[in-house]
This record gives sequence, C-alpha cells and structure tokens, in this order.
Amino acid sequence: MRDPCPSVPSRSPEADAREVEALLRRWYDASEKHDSAAYAALMLPEFFIFEDTTLYDKPTLTRLVAEGFAYGTDHASLSDFKTAVSGDAAWTSFRNEEVWTPNGGKVEAPRRYLESAVFRRVNGQWLLERYHATRINRSAGP
Repeated sequence: MRDPCPSVPSRSPEADAREVEALLRRWYDASEKHDSAAYAALMLPEFFIFEDTTLYDKPTLTRLVAEGFAYGTDHASLSDFKTAVSGDAAWTSFRNEEVWTPNGGKVEAPRRYLESAVFRRVNGQWLLERYHATRINRSAGP
C-alpha cells in the first residue's frame, strides 16, 4: 500500500545515509539517557527486532529497555557502517560494541554485535522499521 503522505527527499543519497546513521546514534543515546519516549519515537509502529533468535515488537522492546533503566546504563559505540538508500527506503549494516554499567557497579566487559537495520522515510522523517542484532565473540558455555 502506498504511503498517503509523500516523503520529502533529502539533498542526496549520501546525505540520507548520514541521516539514518545519525538516527541510530540518537536511538542508542536515548536508551543511554534513559529516555524511553525519545527511544520509541524513532521507531515506526510496526517496528520489530530480531535479537539473535528472539523477535520483539516495538511495545515489548520499549518496555524491556525502560525496565532495564532501573538496573544500569548501556553505552553503544557504532562503527563500520555500510549504508544504502533507495527513495524512501534505507538499510545499513554495522558493528556495535556495548558496555553495560550496573547501578553502583563496575563497568562490564564489552559485548560485540553485527547489526542491520531497515528504515523508511515517512513525512520527510527517517524511522526504524526492522532491526537484526547478532552477538559475536561469545564466551564458550560450560
């Protein structure tokens, strides 16, 4: 179904690519700042994420992230973006290194992920539509 509100194109695909990468940084910054409203505002209503093998929709992910605020703060460092844009769709793959700091505790060892995200531009604004995160360099289990 075609979006009834046409988008407003950006200056160039390169500028659009930088915009979606900046959106991801704002999304992670909102989580780090414990701002669940800003976090949720960057996702489309139909957003979903595959976190390894588990599927979370927008309300569930937002609730889980907000519940985590009571226990500590997660800091994400995003790098090595591979971003493409076509009209009102964009997608990127990148590396994410997250560090959890429990309230009153020591910084934990970094967790590393390979991640991909799909974005859609609605009313001139890029929003997250889909996300996939796979943890890499896991410790061997017992």
